[in-house]
Amino acid sequence: MRSRLFSVVYALVLCCGVALAQTPAGGTQVESTGLGAITYNDIPAARDRAMDDAKRKAVEFVLGTLIDSRTRVENYQVMEDQILSWTRGYVRNYKILSEGKTAEDMYEVKMLATVDQANISRDVEAVQNLLQSMGNPRVMFLFDEQNIGEAVDRYHFFQVDMTATETSLMNKFLEKNFQVVDPGTVRQNKERDAVVAAINGDSKAAASIAAALDAEVVITGKAVAKVASGVNLGGMKSCQASITARVIDADVGTVIATSSKSAAYPHIDEMVGGTKAIEKAANLLGDELIARILEKWRSRVYSANSVKLLVTGLNNYNEAANFRGALSFAARGIKAVTQRNLAGNTAEYEVQIQGNADQLARELDQRVLANYSLAVQNVTANKIMVKLVHAEPSPAPEQLPSGNPQPE
Repeated sequence: MRSRLFSVVYALVLCCGVALAQTPAGGTQVESTGLGAITYNDIPAARDRAMDDAKRKAVEFVLGTLIDSRTRVENYQVMEDQILSWTRGYVRNYKILSEGKTAEDMYEVKMLATVDQANISRDVEAVQNLLQSMGNPRVMFLFDEQNIGEAVDRYHFFQVDMTATETSLMNKFLEKNFQVVDPGTVRQNKERDAVVAAINGDSKAAASIAAALDAEVVITGKAVAKVASGVNLGGMKSCQASITARVIDADVGTVIATSSKSAAYPHIDEMVGGTKAIEKAANLLGDELIARILEKWRSRVYSANSVKLLVTGLNNYNEAANFRGALSFAARGIKAVTQRNLAGNTAEYEVQIQGNADQLARELDQRVLANYSLAVQNVTANKIMVKLVHAEPSPAPEQLPSGNPQPE
């Protein structure tokens, strides 16, 4: 049964435009073909979609992706199509074999891709490719720190240029070519209580601060160092540090990863030892956070990505519900649409899509659905704001006078 299932998956993936080429050391090479729809004559955007499509197909083939498609058909129309896929690979590198328009509204890319299943955070080239696919998100750090001998101070964060935790984490992220917001810029924020709230776990406050500084990801947390009691190190003191952290997607204000690390460092000077222990714990924390963030983003690129869609101009609940149904067929790659809330004339939808927010925005902008058109107002990494414009009603035809005309 298992071999039969694999054969079926193998055949399905081949039909989708993927073929095994060879297996070099450390990865598997496959030839794959991707397609991208050309909307508003935007060929570069169609090429990006075709590239992403080819990469996904390569990964799915190598990992033998099992796809469970649940489709409900009503009145000869597909009402729901949810595709669940599990992938844990990534494209290390690729070579374009051919590309170009195959039809008036379609762009095709054929590539030779090297797919790996190892830890992506250890592959510099793969990390760079993934960061580019995600639009090179900017990362911001907000960490309060209490070293040995320091009193608890609510506004201690603003009294230092940069904490030891932030310094170590920033260096770790820069090593992987992440774009990092200068911690000094964060400290210029006059809303100190909002910054303190973000450090203490307020995701909305953290997201608001990050948005003001054009950061897509904010990492907040606390670091505390102390001297271990009852430990005899021959005159040295066992300085121990613990750090907790939360990674927040600033666009939507959701937590995408959490972690905590501890470390010890022996030293004769408590302050120096505390700092060294914090740096050691921060380095361990940085490695783990980077791995978790990259895994989250890899899943978005090669599987399904969640995009928040805010739509204004809706007249009532029925119109919001009808828009949800129409949205499912408004762009390629949409797998599911969920309406989260409706307040006034604004509705919030969560869209599961194979692609990113920019690709979805390109396909939705100026799109005509039923008796209204869509105008994209703003786009970030994971959120799109759209204005719904209703079509003006056609003027009523002029009524002809009734009865027979009167003779002159």
